[in-house]
Amino acid sequence: MTNEKLAAQHYLKTNILGAYETVDIIWQSDSEGTSHRTFADSFVYTDETSHTIERDMVVEDRVFRVHSVFPVKSASTPTKKMLSVIENDLDKALKNA
Repeated sequence: MTNEKLAAQHYLKTNILGAYETVDIIWQSDSEGTSHRTFADSFVYTDETSHTIERDMVVEDRVFRVHSVFPVKSASTPTKKMLSVIENDLDKALKNA
């Protein structure tokens, strides 16, 4: 099968057009001994307030450093935050009705 056919099949299955390189998943331990799944091309560190993952992303020959920061202790969950946003939107819609 040709590369064009493989690329077309990949696009039809995933709706992702273009090539990307994958790297091996590795496990890194933080200072407290907790293991975190990450990638071979990323840097992971944890302090008392957050867990940070840094990775380079290349877009059209430009390199961007991506930082993902996750709080160690969260007062809420992403689901609770999303429900709060939805409830606020519903409240606004009812007031404007």
